[in-house]
Amino acid sequence: MSADKLSEQFVSGQSNVDLHEVMISLQKANVSFQSMIQVRNKLVTAYQEIMNMQV
Repeated sequence: MSADKLSEQFVSGQSNVDLHEVMISLQKANVSFQSMIQVRNKLVTAYQEIMNMQV
């Protein structure tokens, strides 16, 4: 959410926001999102492996 706020402030022309801050914040948000997706994929794979086990 902070990345979104910073980008909105930059687009609106507020002088206290640098482009570098906006880009770094957006990249941090992207990395966090990609990490969450990888964890979800690992959990889904583990669940599928457990479901395919024979008892």
